[in-house]
Amino acid sequence: MKRKHIVIICMAAAALCARVAVARTVVVDASDMQPLAGASVFDNSGTLVTITDADGAFGAVGLPATVRCLGYEAAVTGPSAPDTLALRTASYELGEMTLNLAERDVLRLVCYVRAYTGLTSDADTMASYVDYMVDYMLPVRPLKKYKGRGTPRVLARRGAARLTDAQGRDSICADNRELNDMWLQLASLPMPDDNGEYKRIPDSLQGRTATDTVFGKHGPAVVRKVSPDLYQVTVDALADKKDHHFAPWFFKLIGFSIDLTDILSSAAYVPEAGGVLKPENLVMRTFTMKAVAGGKFFRKALKSATPALMRTYYEIYPADREYLTVAEAKEADKDKAPTSDFIIPSAAAPLDPATLRMLEHAEVVE
Repeated sequence: MKRKHIVIICMAAAALCARVAVARTVVVDASDMQPLAGASVFDNSGTLVTITDADGAFGAVGLPATVRCLGYEAAVTGPSAPDTLALRTASYELGEMTLNLAERDVLRLVCYVRAYTGLTSDADTMASYVDYMVDYMLPVRPLKKYKGRGTPRVLARRGAARLTDAQGRDSICADNRELNDMWLQLASLPMPDDNGEYKRIPDSLQGRTATDTVFGKHGPAVVRKVSPDLYQVTVDALADKKDHHFAPWFFKLIGFSIDLTDILSSAAYVPEAGGVLKPENLVMRTFTMKAVAGGKFFRKALKSATPALMRTYYEIYPADREYLTVAEAKEADKDKAPTSDFIIPSAAAPLDPATLRMLEHAEVVE
């Protein structure tokens, strides 16, 4: 009898292991079946829950799950977890742009930004969504009396948050403006160097269809995908950090304790002659961050005695471009309360139903 029980237990354990193995999904490029690391995964409630690891894999999440990755169309897993989820390459087109007239040396780039944040603590789980219209002032050449602005200025915003307590009870409200807007600096855009030069596609990659990887001490640091129609680059800011972790000391000065475990930035450009990566050729940019957050601020925000796991994901889409004179740019920057209607570019995928319901409910509450 004891032997029979042992056999039954072993069979049950094997079945459990099989379920766990099936729950691991690998996200790949549909064209070459190569794994996609750093893709963002959202569960069936629209909450950002994880990002794919170096092997393109993620574990069990609420299904159906949605996966987003720069340069690819978003994909949904379905009601059961597949072993492999293949993402198809997205097609991008630049919108119309105002011509660069004489002495109009500043590009005002207006962008639509989406920000997803998930926080999980011992007490609550919070999922928030915010979208913004922002603008940047980017010099097209070195200017003596105007440095420009690569940081975003908010023109319009809307947001909502869902709180789930330990008993599984949900409440929806307006988002925590202080918490979300703090991370908006992730949406900054590259500025030209002192010589007015922007970064370029390496000569060895121009005119080719190829993938190039530069390794850091602890994994891929830069991954470039090049084709005649699109240039994509992903940078892992922690590739050279010990154990792939970074804890900025200055956060402690303002009541934070942040241990960053993932910081990924990606950008897609329509290449031009010479391979120069100008902001007017940007079609999309993303940032992904994962961290363990503590300190007085987060303990108060989440009413938790323990640190929280935080995930943040940004998508940035150019929506409008125009060239200004330096005087016009300075005058526009003086506007302390700019307003703008939402312009959602065609490259931005429709919001999932859970996020739409959350936004609609939050507007009613306000």
